[in-house]
Amino acid sequence: MLIPVYLAACIVATVLAYDESLYLKPLPRNKLMASWEFEVESLPSALQYYTEEEGLGQSKVETSHYKYFPRALGPIIQSTNTRELHLRFTQGWWDSDAWGTLPANGTRSGGTGVEVWAVIEAPDVSGARKSWNKLANSLSGFFCASLNFIDDSITTFPKHASESKAQDDVRYLSSDSNKLYFLRASLPSEPICTENLTPFLKLLPTRGKSGVSSLLEGHKVFDSLWHGMSIDVTSVCDDENESTCHLSMHQSVNSVIDLIRSIRKRTSGGIPKPVPGDDLRCDPSKPHNAWQCFPLGDPTDLTWSLDSILGRKIVGPAFTGDSESSKVYIDINPEFYNVSVIKSQQNGWSVEKLSPPSDGSNIISYNISDSVAHDIKFETTDSTMTSPINEPPLKVSRSLTGYSQDQGGFRVSFTNPSTEKIEFVYYEVLPWYMRLYFNTLSMVITNNGPVESQGQGSGQESDYIKNRYYKPAIDRQRPSHLELTIELPPQTSMTLTYQFDKSLLLYAEYPPDANHGFTVEPAVVTVLGGQDKKSVYELRTTSLLVTLPTPDFSMPYNVIILTSTVMALAFGSVFNLLIRKVVTEEESETLASQSKFAVIAAAIKRKIVRK
Repeated sequence: MLIPVYLAACIVATVLAYDESLYLKPLPRNKLMASWEFEVESLPSALQYYTEEEGLGQSKVETSHYKYFPRALGPIIQSTNTRELHLRFTQGWWDSDAWGTLPANGTRSGGTGVEVWAVIEAPDVSGARKSWNKLANSLSGFFCASLNFIDDSITTFPKHASESKAQDDVRYLSSDSNKLYFLRASLPSEPICTENLTPFLKLLPTRGKSGVSSLLEGHKVFDSLWHGMSIDVTSVCDDENESTCHLSMHQSVNSVIDLIRSIRKRTSGGIPKPVPGDDLRCDPSKPHNAWQCFPLGDPTDLTWSLDSILGRKIVGPAFTGDSESSKVYIDINPEFYNVSVIKSQQNGWSVEKLSPPSDGSNIISYNISDSVAHDIKFETTDSTMTSPINEPPLKVSRSLTGYSQDQGGFRVSFTNPSTEKIEFVYYEVLPWYMRLYFNTLSMVITNNGPVESQGQGSGQESDYIKNRYYKPAIDRQRPSHLELTIELPPQTSMTLTYQFDKSLLLYAEYPPDANHGFTVEPAVVTVLGGQDKKSVYELRTTSLLVTLPTPDFSMPYNVIILTSTVMALAFGSVFNLLIRKVVTEEESETLASQSKFAVIAAAIKRKIVRK
């Protein structure tokens, strides 16, 4: 269902061709977590393998296969033999200390920039790479992103860190001679903006005109502290008839909105203005007068609505007469928050106060049934009293250590705050121009438990690192690929450090803003759980900025100017010597007197003398 994982046990799942939901949760310090989730399924069809010679003719693709599923995306998935596709657009930094766990336990979130994961059916690796490049180029034009820059130099084949839950499922194979290949690439410096949201909305059957998707307006959603979009397309095969499958697509938009800033922009305009003296909120416990003021923090008694924050209202349900497809879930502290639904009527507006469920839960469920405009209003006397925040099972910090012009180092810190040991996979991809020295890997273990048991030591790597996979980079062909399966005891921190060298690039390989630095994509951490060791939580580290040895790009300009000047002087001198004729002074005077100008001047002079 289209609700967070921790709500799945509270609500009965139903299979619908299209379903959408909106999840709202106030966060500490006047922040709002808003999550839009959409799920659509295609009609069943036979799973087939398409070759380049066969293409996607009308005999292969059934026009009735697409009902709610987007017709524009289906041929891209089928022509590249993609069995699973995971696309992530993310910008900003998630504050796990203040906001807790990621939405959907991080399974719908990505790192800074754009991430693409795909399971492709192909007879060999070269065929998989060819379909992968075709898929990236097609998605680049569809989503107005720079995915066409994905090539072999940034593509990896993950071994342990995998978002795919069924990449070994033989039901995905339409031919016994083929295999399934899992590929992944990332563009950490790709900006996310409104031009990516427009094609995202076109995939929905409502096109963003009705239902909860009518709230998605790029200037409001992207004006946030952290936001992300995700698209997950999976081939789901029938257990009884494995040759019959359908495509299931899950779309989500997550955003953390600053309520105070959004309200201020709505009331006072987009341009910041000085606050009038009468409106200043000064701390009365400190000296304040007309010349000095110690300001208070943000107010805690707030009244706001979706219209005041997002600039829009919910335009009825997704489909007229369907009251089950559009749902709103509100996670609040009922003792300090009051929630009301305001609906437009012929004679004005009607207000309906929402009450928390009788089972004591903080989650309020509301179905959008009437085909009118809906607005949800929040009132609170103390915005600091929010619903409990779930602490993430693992905290990760990655940074660069001190480095010189041609050398550098990484420092990665893992902290297990729980009272039970956890197992996770650390997935790191470094560009080829950062040569990683795996033999420099060192580890330091710190016990964060009771005071009497705290300590620090190196320990044995085999006691904590259970599995490791490292594939070194090849210049301009593939990146460095590192995966570590780590088991961390409770209330323990682990710090890993390793060194790398920086390579010199060719002149044409530097981007226009080379002096700004090169962005290194975030690392992926997958926390495993259960007997089957499946993913239970996923998170990304922050991206890093590495400065490479950069030449002086003004030198070619100086060389061109100097060379052109020398060539002009040399050419001019030689040209004058070749075309000029050397004569004596007498010959020069004779030729000058015989010129047309001299003849005309002499004639005019004679006429003047005669008069």
